[in-house]
Amino acid sequence: MATNRADTLDPALLRPGRLDRKIEFPMPDRRQKRLIFSTITSKMNLSDDIDLEDYVARPDKISGADINAICQEVIFFPYHITHA
Repeated sequence: MATNRADTLDPALLRPGRLDRKIEFPMPDRRQKRLIFSTITSKMNLSDDIDLEDYVARPDKISGADINAICQEVIFFPYHITHA
């Protein structure tokens, strides 16, 4: 089971013997965001006018899944423009 809001879980789920292992994945810091962006985009042919550092520098707290979604949007953005 995974959740972004552990504080909203039913207390019955948190009783001993039910969900005994809790692993926290904190939001990535700036260095980690850069690494995630680099890893996801390493095999992409990105245009020179796309500045991923702009996304890395933003103070927004974004997860690895959010970063992946941003990268997917970057891939399909030209398609949306030419097929609008």
